Amino acid sequence: MAQTSSWPIPIPGNIIPPPGSGSPIVPWNPNLGTVSLTIPPNLLYSINQVKSGLVASDSLTDETMTQQQLQANPGYWSYYGSAPVENAPYTFSRDTQGLHIGVQAPANGTWAGFFAESPNTSAMLFHSIVSLPQNAIPYQWYDNGLYIQTSQPFINYVTCAAVIGAWGTNWAVVSTTGDANQATQFNVLWTDNSANQPLTRDCTIVTNGNNLLKVYLDGTLVYSNSTLNLQMPGPFNAYLEPQSSYPGQMLTGSYQDYYATTSEKIHVTNNPILAATVKIVDPSGLVLASAPVDSSGTATLGIGHYHMPVGAYIKIYDTLNDEIASTSSPVNIFGGDVYSVSSSVGSIGSIGSITLP
Repeated sequence: MAQTSSWPIPIPGNIIPPPGSGSPIVPWNPNLGTVSLTIPPNLLYSINQVKSGLVASDSLTDETMTQQQLQANPGYWSYYGSAPVENAPYTFSRDTQGLHIGVQAPANGTWAGFFAESPNTSAMLFHSIVSLPQNAIPYQWYDNGLYIQTSQPFINYVTCAAVIGAWGTNWAVVSTTGDANQATQFNVLWTDNSANQPLTRDCTIVTNGNNLLKVYLDGTLVYSNSTLNLQMPGPFNAYLEPQSSYPGQMLTGSYQDYYATTSEKIHVTNNPILAATVKIVDPSGLVLASAPVDSSGTATLGIGHYHMPVGAYIKIYDTLNDEIASTSSPVNIFGGDVYSVSSSVGSIGSIGSITLP
């Protein structure tokens, strides 16, 4: 059934299968080994950032503001939704525990929602920690999640969201398409089929709005597809939004640690001829990502499954696995960052660049 809206519309709870007895999601940590953190003396090359991939960042925990204060001084976000139109109860505020948005349906089965909306953005990766108020309600539905919607006159969006019903909580990846006024198609792309799902999850969405969608939940890739028909021309808007058709009580969703970047990869460029491999190494020596240097002198490393910024060294090794370049200390790395390698001692042959996804 079509639903009219100009912002992300609610996910009908009856299209989401109830939680079952599947295995819970386990955070994924690749085993890439460890390396020495002792930086060899007199390295011939240095590594420096030449472009930042960070588009926007808001911890959502750095200030305490009432609804009235946020309405008078909204800052980065815009606040609105269907709740004012429906004369439905709603509330929103910020404190050291995050952004809190509460909403209550005005009548049984009548959806009402309220959201924080980002400005138009060309970012491709979006992240937020999303929290739910409880794990079940007596009847009807409650949705809460991170939605990425086209800013064009369509309601088309993708989301990492939770749906709460009488049977409990289910986290899902959903895309929606329609026209400027209504949603005509809901596509349930993935659902967690485990029992007793958590009330707080770390959501990362990567999309180009055309064919690509990747979703990481709690650091694990749960959905990836590069052949979709998302119909979401950029720029995008990110929404942090709870929606409810349950009139029994105000239900409040919370959000922390929002950021958006241009990519889930970083690039290291202008690598010297001897360079064979680039690694991202955490302060304990654990290798977080590794990629070969291609024929143009560039290495591309994916970090989408990590929380950003990734505080780590960038290190370069030759074919004998000898270290030939390193950042002098850990650097804060965001997806889309570009780093360039330069000679520390005059002109030395080089072959290009390194790229980290």
